[in-house]
Amino acid sequence: MVFLPDDLCATILSRLPIKVFTSFKLVCKQWNSVIESQIFRDLFISQHQNTQSSSWSLIKGASNRTEFLAHYRCKTWGLERSLESYISSFISHKFENQRGKYRRGSVVAYSDAGFVLIDVSSYRYSGSTFEKRSLCVANPVSQECIEIDVPKAFENSGIFWPFGIATRTDNGVVISYKIVAYSSKSDVGYFVYSSETGLWSSLPYNFESCECNYTISLNGNLHWLSHSNDELVSMDFNATTLESGPFRYTAFPDLEKRVKFKRACTTYQGSLMYMNIVSQDNDDGSVDHKLCVWRLESWEWQLISEISTDLTETYFDYFPLRVDSLDATTAYFLSQKHQRLIAFNLRNGACLLRACLLHSGGPILRFLHHPNGSYFYSFVLPQWLYRLPRQHGKKSVDIL
Repeated sequence: MVFLPDDLCATILSRLPIKVFTSFKLVCKQWNSVIESQIFRDLFISQHQNTQSSSWSLIKGASNRTEFLAHYRCKTWGLERSLESYISSFISHKFENQRGKYRRGSVVAYSDAGFVLIDVSSYRYSGSTFEKRSLCVANPVSQECIEIDVPKAFENSGIFWPFGIATRTDNGVVISYKIVAYSSKSDVGYFVYSSETGLWSSLPYNFESCECNYTISLNGNLHWLSHSNDELVSMDFNATTLESGPFRYTAFPDLEKRVKFKRACTTYQGSLMYMNIVSQDNDDGSVDHKLCVWRLESWEWQLISEISTDLTETYFDYFPLRVDSLDATTAYFLSQKHQRLIAFNLRNGACLLRACLLHSGGPILRFLHHPNGSYFYSFVLPQWLYRLPRQHGKKSVDIL
């Protein structure tokens, strides 16, 4: 292939999964130049746009993570293992298996660019004496990472909680990212780290902590549920005229109706989604139960699906997990009582009970563990391998 022109070489390599062609960058300078080019990136996305297949996982907890639903071995990425296994391997290699040091890393947030935010604690004397805290932004698949110091006032304090990372992309490249943290001791409340400046800054606005610290990173913004569970709190980093600064408060569309589930949001191909079973009394005394799905558009909820099936009966004890990242008409529900997984068609009302779904030779969907509670992290890989942006005074490290 060294005798092939670059455009033909790019055409051949673009048909391979991301995990495969990234290793080819080490073959020669020509291949590295081809794979790093904008032409190759556009060609790869064009080749895979019809598959809309990506790896994703639903994960419970931070330091004691439990992956209970995993989708992998898709055409876009070609991963033979679940995302949690890549995260565990990275943390073990980067922090836990180092001579003369004892460091512990806990994943506290996930971004839609495929990055994870890790809270790192360093200890002296075989883990007996706490030394300092830092943060690490990493891509667990490529193992590229950057370590960041926390504000000096909180280096030795446990009252500083990072809980979100928002990434801004343009034309297939991550331009910058922001890390958001809060402290109950400080009068400021919120702190934001910018990769563009390499500095922490404070936000002098009213403090609104997130429900269970589960944030959603999407299109450069952060979203979480209010403690009252009746509105969505968002940090819009592009906002310049809001009196509340970067904060937006969007009430859920079913506040005046009876709903079955505790409110939670999910994502689908760049959009924020919300679904619930809504009950409405009729004049004849009967009650209609409908599964409703909304999409957040221009900071307003738009109803995109409303269906009545056996799924909406009052005895139904499943709670919603997410809309399938491959198909907007498919949603997943989980029963805590029966420990079963349902794939439900939002178009025709059909549902299929299953605890584990395997596709021979193709993508794998595995139901691994039964989670406690209804809050969890949703980690979805994008359709392209994003690199960490360079920043002043820092260098990204690629272990592979």
